[in-house]
Amino acid sequence: MSWSAASSLGGKYWALKNLQWTSTYPLFVLLFVSFQAFAQTPAEEKALKIAYVKKFSWLAIEEMKRTGIPASIKLAQAIVESHSGISSLATEANNHFGLKCGKDWMGQAIYKYDDDRDANGVLVESCFQAYSTIRQSYMSHSAHLSNPAKMDRYGYLFALDILDYRAWAEGLQKGGYSTNPIYANILIQTIEDLGLKELDLRVLRETGYIRP
Repeated sequence: MSWSAASSLGGKYWALKNLQWTSTYPLFVLLFVSFQAFAQTPAEEKALKIAYVKKFSWLAIEEMKRTGIPASIKLAQAIVESHSGISSLATEANNHFGLKCGKDWMGQAIYKYDDDRDANGVLVESCFQAYSTIRQSYMSHSAHLSNPAKMDRYGYLFALDILDYRAWAEGLQKGGYSTNPIYANILIQTIEDLGLKELDLRVLRETGYIRP
């Protein structure tokens, strides 16, 4: 049953009442709720992104100075992964980068349906990292990209020109950060639409790498 069909036959109540209970039901509900939560006009979406940048750019700048990850890339990823800070992962677990637990995670966790399935192909809840503060999420993202165990996926990024956000975005997609086939393009568009490269230039000026 398509979303448009459900809408034309009575909206939300009809779609939920007539949906058979199958292994895909949790995914339907997740997509349904996500659609409702993130359905915004272009102007509203842009306003949310701008507000997010104003609120959290200092964290991206702080992490760029500490780790060398471009602030533009970090903010773009946070905006995309957290839907500008309003996703359930962001609001309930301070997870702004969609990071899952992984086998070595020893911190707090939250379980949500995503894309993980058991041996029988049944959708199961995924374990996501949870944090006490948003700052911890930003730091965990840095640790994820610079993890020696992930050197083959992300290690070469740190040898790139720190102002080459396009190469960073393409590298993140190539490294498998997201399964979205146009992930790099989404990051690049976000950076350019919001002028996030200026944050990278600001850091380089403040640290003396380039002249004011």
